[in-house]
Amino acid sequence: MSFRLMRDAKILKPNEYTAIFKGGKLEKGRHWQVIAKPIKSLKPRLGLAISKKVHRLAVDRNRFKRIARETFRLEQQHLDNWGFVVMARHSKPTENSVLSAELLSLFKKVSKDEIFIADSH
Repeated sequence: MSFRLMRDAKILKPNEYTAIFKGGKLEKGRHWQVIAKPIKSLKPRLGLAISKKVHRLAVDRNRFKRIARETFRLEQQHLDNWGFVVMARHSKPTENSVLSAELLSLFKKVSKDEIFIADSH
C-alpha cells in the first residue's frame, strides 16, 4: 500500500460533502471536529472544511490543513471505509503533535461505532 495521499482518498465534490454533513456522525475535540459517515468506497476519504471565520489568517488555516492531511495519510490503512470531513475549532495555538494526536483519536472514535447505519436510499 502506498502512503501517498492519492486523489481518490480526497473528498472533492460538493455533493459528497453535503451527504456527509447531512447523515454523518459528529465528534468534537478541543481543536477539531470531525463528521464521518460510512461510504461505499473501499478506502477511507478525507475532506477539509477549515473556515476563515475560525482561523482568520491563511497561515493558520494552511497549518491545520497540512496537519489533517498528514495525520490522515499516515493512518489511512488503519481506518475503515468512512468519509471524514475535518473542521478546525477556535483554539489557542498548540504544538503540531498535540493537534495530530487529537485528530487521530477523533478519527478512531467517530468510526469505531459499528452500530451506525448509513442511509440505504
